[in-house]
Amino acid sequence: MDQRKSRNEVLDEFVAQGILSEEQACDIADAPQWSFSARELITYLAALIIAVGVIRILAIALQDASEGAIVTSLYIVAVAAGFGSWKLSSGSDIRDRFSEVLELAALGCAGGATAVLLSNTELRGEFIGIMLMSAALGWGVYRCRSSRFAGTVALCVGANGVAISLGTLIDSDQAWAAGVLMVASGLSLAVVGTQRVGAPYFARAVGSLFVVIGSITLGTDISTGRVIPIVTGIALFAIGTKFLASETLVAGAFCIVTGVVMTVNQSIDNDMAQGLVIIGTGVVMLIVLTAQMKRISNRRELGAPAA
Repeated sequence: MDQRKSRNEVLDEFVAQGILSEEQACDIADAPQWSFSARELITYLAALIIAVGVIRILAIALQDASEGAIVTSLYIVAVAAGFGSWKLSSGSDIRDRFSEVLELAALGCAGGATAVLLSNTELRGEFIGIMLMSAALGWGVYRCRSSRFAGTVALCVGANGVAISLGTLIDSDQAWAAGVLMVASGLSLAVVGTQRVGAPYFARAVGSLFVVIGSITLGTDISTGRVIPIVTGIALFAIGTKFLASETLVAGAFCIVTGVVMTVNQSIDNDMAQGLVIIGTGVVMLIVLTAQMKRISNRRELGAPAA
């Protein structure tokens, strides 16, 4: 399978074919994916401060309130945030981004209110978690392609929440089930992050993180599982190499080295031999990772031959 071309390699080809000038190609290469004005950033900061104040006031006002009042208040906030998100979604880029912040706030408030309601039933906490996280997962699947980041955030929270809740339901005494499902959800998110979704780097980063956590959990919880981080690390590294994704490359390298250290400590009794094997593995990984990271970094000289 052919190696995916980097942005600068594609721009180099366009320059060579006369489609773009070198100046235009440089502008595209140096342009950030998102652009935030100082006004927008200050607005977000002010909104965050206001939100903290509102939460503080509500916490004081509702500290002696009934659960019904708390649930009602959360649903009212969810509806208000959802309505605001809908009204702002068709405006400028700034309004559109802020609408997705409100969208996530609405989801969080609605989920919190529903969790309070369900906690008074006979349902186990794991079932409640699966229900709520499945709803977030479904919304994320629906929105991840059409939103800037809200759908991807909901997708990541939902997928990993379902994995943890279902793993606890399967075996609440051992962590192996949650570890397996975290690895599965993490790898799925890493693959999703290679598709045309909003904020794909977030999906790759979160997915890679959960693969690392799940792999280490399996490596320590299962007696013969020391090799698992090596296998999952190779899978992450392959994804990162194919799609030139630095998040999965680094996570894959970390997984492989962690698995090697765990395996060597279990299999080799001689301390000196352990150190030599670990050093050799680290050197090889450093060489390979450095070579791949060079492909990801932006080349300043357009027209240079691809590595």
